[in-house]
Amino acid sequence: MYSVARRRIGCMASAKRLQSTYAAHNPYLKDFVYKDTVRVKDGALTLSKDEHSMIDRFIRVNQAGETAAVSIYQGQMAVLGNKGDAELKSLLEHMREQEVVHLEIMDKHIADYRVRPTILQPVAAVGGYILGATSALLGVKSAMTCTEAVETRIGMHYNDQLRDLHKLKYPQLDELKQSIAKCRDEELEHLDAAVDHGSQLAPLYKLQFELIKGGCGVAIWLCERI
Repeated sequence: MYSVARRRIGCMASAKRLQSTYAAHNPYLKDFVYKDTVRVKDGALTLSKDEHSMIDRFIRVNQAGETAAVSIYQGQMAVLGNKGDAELKSLLEHMREQEVVHLEIMDKHIADYRVRPTILQPVAAVGGYILGATSALLGVKSAMTCTEAVETRIGMHYNDQLRDLHKLKYPQLDELKQSIAKCRDEELEHLDAAVDHGSQLAPLYKLQFELIKGGCGVAIWLCERI
């Protein structure tokens, strides 16, 4: 019995040494203190490792998604912004400005929660611009189909996150929940605007919509994990 207890104590000590060593060599963990199965950040918020991993994934993918969204509208504006349609130009500028605010919000959460950004962040920026410009080259309605497809998938994505976050009753997470809800609501406004501007009248609408929406799903899965 005594030897079993000693082995258990030895294993616990070894685990704590490994945790301390890992934290010392990982800059994203330098302000976290491990305490058995929880992380304590500045003594303000205690989360299980699973809870913290979930929040890491959410913020990481959200930053990448908002990066791509800003680039999509930049690509669309590069093609359509000088076509002489003042209403369309104003709409694209408005949606891009909202996405810039969303990205600033997610950048702040990246810093607040010490989250490692995805290594696919540059891919999100370049890929978003190419998607936006390509859809615009196919015409205004195809550009709107792109917006409808992207915002449909992102709205679903944010709703999924909010459902999971509302299960966590920590008041310190209220700001994060409110930020995601704000972004979700404005993304859905973009979806409605796209439909109002003829997204569903584009050539091969259903094919374009499903391809872009499916591509967004794959990008979300990758950016959460890499």
